[in-house]
Amino acid sequence: MTTDLVAMNAFLAEPRNAMVAAIRSDGRPQMTPNWFLWTDGRFYISTTKARVKYRLFRRDPRIQLAIDDSTGFRYVVVNGLVEIADDVDQGLPYFRALRHKHGRDEQSDDELRAEMIRDERVLLVVTPENPQAEWLCHGF
Repeated sequence: MTTDLVAMNAFLAEPRNAMVAAIRSDGRPQMTPNWFLWTDGRFYISTTKARVKYRLFRRDPRIQLAIDDSTGFRYVVVNGLVEIADDVDQGLPYFRALRHKHGRDEQSDDELRAEMIRDERVLLVVTPENPQAEWLCHGF
């Protein structure tokens, strides 16, 4: 791994939002800020079945993520495809890691599972379409 990728991975490990862009049926983008986790070559984003982005990604799995740091003039833009993972038990480690990264309190597995089921949470699992070294970025 080059120094640039090391710096980019450190940036992605910081608690920040990704602007998540989906495509509406009329072609316009639909964007929302979301917490994310970057691990093992994929992004993990928690959402609920009631959110617009859930319906949009069920129709069209194309996604673009933009993660920035306006004060440090750094950013990363990633194009990819979304897989919706709705098995809460399989997703539990990722839900926990997302919460931990963003400073949310710790819960037992049973408490976290119950909350994820109650909220109808799913994971958007984003596989980038290009290797990390080819992402659009600045400041790394």
